[in-house]
Amino acid sequence: MLHRSQLLLVVVGFCLNAAASGDVDCSKRPKFVDPKTCCPMPDLITAELKEKCKASDVTPPPRPTDASGSFESKRRHHHPHPPPCLMECIFNETGIYQNRRLDETKLEAYVTVVFADSTDLQNVATQAFVTCAEKIVDFEAKLSAEQRPRPSPPPGMPICAHDAGHLMGCVFKNLMKNCPDSIRNDAQECTDMREFFTNCKGPRGGPPLSSEKV
Repeated sequence: MLHRSQLLLVVVGFCLNAAASGDVDCSKRPKFVDPKTCCPMPDLITAELKEKCKASDVTPPPRPTDASGSFESKRRHHHPHPPPCLMECIFNETGIYQNRRLDETKLEAYVTVVFADSTDLQNVATQAFVTCAEKIVDFEAKLSAEQRPRPSPPPGMPICAHDAGHLMGCVFKNLMKNCPDSIRNDAQECTDMREFFTNCKGPRGGPPLSSEKV
């Protein structure tokens, strides 16, 4: 079962590898900090949903690092996306995201319950889903235009939509980056991590978060 802390660690994994940008030294990874320390918030995935979808919580075995020990192979080995089958089940149960379409009415109803005590979190989460869903559409369109084959699951693993895992990973990263002032921890170690996320490019050469919608 992928627990809340593990999901959040996945988010950190997406960001703790980077190329240089701006005034932040992107060649030096900041001290690791539990994301929940820097942005304490209720779990986005409820215990009820985890129970309903526990059969779908299947994490593929890590890919072995290739013989060259390349940076990219190490990144894939240590920082996988959230399990797509689990995320697909969660989205199907809530109706928030199905067939690559975001239902904003169901999303609003869901975040109102999950973040009942914070309208700030409700707003940030809603915007995160909207902007991340748009990015998924753009990404899928680019794949189709380039006629790039989608990756197959490892042997013995079920076939699930990868966009579900990508969407949730994007949303978690967005929540950490745009943590509301009302709950944000501005300790130096948290500030260092946040600045690294914002200014440093991803391992595949993408733009820094400050110029992205996520």
